[in-house]
Amino acid sequence: MIYSPKAIANYFLELAAAQGEAISPMKLQKLVYYAHGWYAGHTGQPLINEAVEAWPYGPVIPSLYHEFKRYGSAPIRSKATDFDTVNFEFSEVQPPADESLKKFLANVWVSYGRFTPIALSTMTHAEGSPWDQTWKSAQGVKGADIPFELITEHFRACLLYTSDAADEEDSV
Repeated sequence: MIYSPKAIANYFLELAAAQGEAISPMKLQKLVYYAHGWYAGHTGQPLINEAVEAWPYGPVIPSLYHEFKRYGSAPIRSKATDFDTVNFEFSEVQPPADESLKKFLANVWVSYGRFTPIALSTMTHAEGSPWDQTWKSAQGVKGADIPFELITEHFRACLLYTSDAADEEDSV
């Protein structure tokens, strides 16, 4: 199933709040990006229903940027919302209910939640990363879509690398 980036973001906000931690907009962007990437690497399918764009500070999901930009670099103090066209009001986007996905996202949180927003941004800028390749091919023009296939290939290769490293460690 493909989710709204806001649903995934709201789950990360819940995980952070449960641990008494705050998340800035930049950190949330990177967490959702890493969740999307690892999900793509594992399943070959997108996690979110929106393209990821190459911006100067790394991968950006535009709907999340616009939702939380009012916080600047400060901690986010509200959940993501969508406009309900039936009731003509904004309502909080519900996080995914799927338990296996929640477990997957919790693993992403454990792996990446400890990093600062700047560290996460730096990690997304690695030579050869999907952001790096897209940024270079777009010649630094903000807003180029990072091809989903590039994200999938990158994270799948990371999975293979970590599997190979674990196999080598087991054989020592």
